[in-house]
Amino acid sequence: MLVSELAERADVPLATVKYYLREHLLPAGVTTGPRRAEYDESHLRRLRVLRLLREVGGVPVTSLRQVVEALDDEDLPVHDVMTLVADVISFGPEPAAQDPASLAVVDEVLQRTGWDRVRGGSIDRQRLASLVAMLNGPGPLRAGVDVLTFYARIADELSRAEIALLDRNTERSLLLEQMVTGSVVYGQVFELLRRIGHEHHHAQVTETAGT
Repeated sequence: MLVSELAERADVPLATVKYYLREHLLPAGVTTGPRRAEYDESHLRRLRVLRLLREVGGVPVTSLRQVVEALDDEDLPVHDVMTLVADVISFGPEPAAQDPASLAVVDEVLQRTGWDRVRGGSIDRQRLASLVAMLNGPGPLRAGVDVLTFYARIADELSRAEIALLDRNTERSLLLEQMVTGSVVYGQVFELLRRIGHEHHHAQVTETAGT
């Protein structure tokens, strides 16, 4: 397919596709003539990955390069790619100077949940510690070990099921694309379902209470 068809099928503006090509975020097509190249399904898949990361995950363009480099590095084990990408697409409070007490809370939650294979340098671990520090400062909320462990155990069931669904026999590039986009998209799906559930259950409680 030509670049115009590629853009149309991916529902991405042509100018954006050309930008990704210039920045080598999208592999070059096969040259078939002067100023003419052909693209295939692998380009379409990669373009959809980039679109989901940008539009759903809010990943900055500057971070997309790190994601693409990790996806394309055949020497990196799949798990290493997953953790590197997880750090890049992570969002939440910036992991500034860490409060030892907040890190201790997070690490106790990880221990209680049985998550003993989490990297000490995980950005998500550090962001969670920053969030705990914020919650335990002045304000209406608190983030104790028991409450966080409750959430962690729900997350454990979900993440265990998601990892179990992965087909290890899938082509490496496709498997990684599925893992990256699934993490971003279904994270959003879960958050939206959670908020919809809040609306339902709160309405149910208030109706029962007659308020």
